[in-house]
Amino acid sequence: MNVTKCSAQVGERIVVALLAGLLLVSGAAALPCTPAAGIAVVPADDLSDRVELLRSVGGTIHPGEYQTIWKSVPSGVRTLQVYLDWSGHQHSGTDSLTLTITPPGSGVLGPYRDGVDRRMDEKISLALSGSDSLPSGMWKFLIFGEDVPEEGTDYTLNVGY
Repeated sequence: MNVTKCSAQVGERIVVALLAGLLLVSGAAALPCTPAAGIAVVPADDLSDRVELLRSVGGTIHPGEYQTIWKSVPSGVRTLQVYLDWSGHQHSGTDSLTLTITPPGSGVLGPYRDGVDRRMDEKISLALSGSDSLPSGMWKFLIFGEDVPEEGTDYTLNVGY
């Protein structure tokens, strides 16, 4: 085999290895950190019309900042509606937040990003359900300012059951 053919084969192998690595990394990024046992997470309908029925918390998040919100969920709850909204600011479509949910005594759900609910609208709308009832107690909602302007981005987190 001459040097040209050998170099071409090595180059092809490197390209294939790089592509395989990219596919593995992007696939891993979409999976939950440590799935919480027995909790299904699916996209939910847009809950913005029903915010009066939900427990709402608002704030402003800055680049690279984490904010933790704790919500109490009573026993017997079968479905939890979670709605994080950071739309409506003057630079619409450019900001990115993530949401990670930790139920009591379970693993971690997320992180979730805009689009997880099949809509790119600066909102994350999820329905969490268990085969039986969801774990009762204090649930942790961790919001991360992944890509936001220096002045920050306002958000609202609604959690209902």
